[in-house]
Amino acid sequence: MLWLLTSLVIFLSVGFLALFFYKQKFWLSRLQKIEKITDAIKNKRIPPSFLLTGDPLLSAISRNLEDISTELQRLIHASKEEEINLNTILKSMAEGIAIIDRSHLIKIANESFTRILGLSGNPQGKKLVELVQLPEVEKMIEEAFKAQEPLSQEILGTETKGKLSGYFVVDAVPVITKSQDLPSDIMVLVFRDITEIKMFEEARKEFVINVSHELRTPLAIFKGYVETLIDNPRLSKSEVKRIYEILKKHCQRLSSLIEDLLLLARLESRKLTIETTPVSIAEFLAETIQDLHPLFKQKECTVNLLIEPDLPTVEIDPFWFQQAVYNLVDNALKFSIPPRKLVIEAQKIDQNFVLKIIDNGFGIPSKDLPFIFDRFYRGDKSRSSEQKGTGLGLSITKQIVELHGGQIRAISEPEKGTTMELTFPLQRVNGLKEPMEKS
Repeated sequence: MLWLLTSLVIFLSVGFLALFFYKQKFWLSRLQKIEKITDAIKNKRIPPSFLLTGDPLLSAISRNLEDISTELQRLIHASKEEEINLNTILKSMAEGIAIIDRSHLIKIANESFTRILGLSGNPQGKKLVELVQLPEVEKMIEEAFKAQEPLSQEILGTETKGKLSGYFVVDAVPVITKSQDLPSDIMVLVFRDITEIKMFEEARKEFVINVSHELRTPLAIFKGYVETLIDNPRLSKSEVKRIYEILKKHCQRLSSLIEDLLLLARLESRKLTIETTPVSIAEFLAETIQDLHPLFKQKECTVNLLIEPDLPTVEIDPFWFQQAVYNLVDNALKFSIPPRKLVIEAQKIDQNFVLKIIDNGFGIPSKDLPFIFDRFYRGDKSRSSEQKGTGLGLSITKQIVELHGGQIRAISEPEKGTTMELTFPLQRVNGLKEPMEKS
């Protein structure tokens, strides 16, 4: 009996031990699988399987892990999409954009920000003050953080403030949090380059001043002589005729000024179509020189025409191109003294047609060269004041050349003459759309 009881105890013990080790192995394998699933989720991967069998609790854990993984993948995908959209927007913006924190540390910056500030590397992770010294901007940022509202300021960048140069509007915009009780610790900085706008405003003001000056002189003469005629009705016929001749001369001057202003306005607004046709430049220049022969004779000027042999035909608008050549020749003759000599060269260089008009005149000082194509610009006042004209000829010529897809530049030294060099691609860029009458 004792033997039987002992055998039963041993049997039950072995059974319990076997069951214990089986359960332990079962749970160990399930825990290992849970560990693999959670490791995959932690590393933002999708596990091969979420299936956990053998117990209702394990099935519930399996479903929960799958839901967590699905939501995590959704959030990751949405985050990537938002990042791509943000980067696309920032990259496409001409304005310089930077996101900074309260310590003025740059968190994000677009390419325009790097370009505008003249930075050589990625500004991310650096403080604004390390990159460019702008005390007024630093102060504005602090005030915007304190007030928790957008602030804006116009600044002038100079060489003393790093590589930032020109006129800029800087906006400091705190990023408002959902909770109004918590102040924003993030700010968006926007740098807008308004240099061209400022330059346009200055050019417009200068243009108005110059036009007013050009109109004032003939109008004053008109007023003076009209008053003379009114106050002196018994003037001799010869004196009245002299006055009328003076008034006529200044009427023509005003008419020329207005016509040139209207033409320049049309050219600058690009409302002119260049109607090109293949032209033999040798024949074209020979005809032009012939047309100008009376002027050359009057000015006692000798002309040397140098045309490269076998020069291909050039796509130009004969009417407007001739106007450009007339203006350049007339300008060369005005600013030179006898014995006047003019050389006109035409040649092919690479895939370009190059025309040079070379005079032996006064020359142009280097300080004036960048501005000679500006409207009404006159470098040497003592000489230019003696010359007749509207002061718009070179501006008009430049516009005509550019509408042909070409470029014009002046090469000159004082007392050594000037070379006007016109360069055009042999395959011309098309002109603009709206035609203009050639009259």
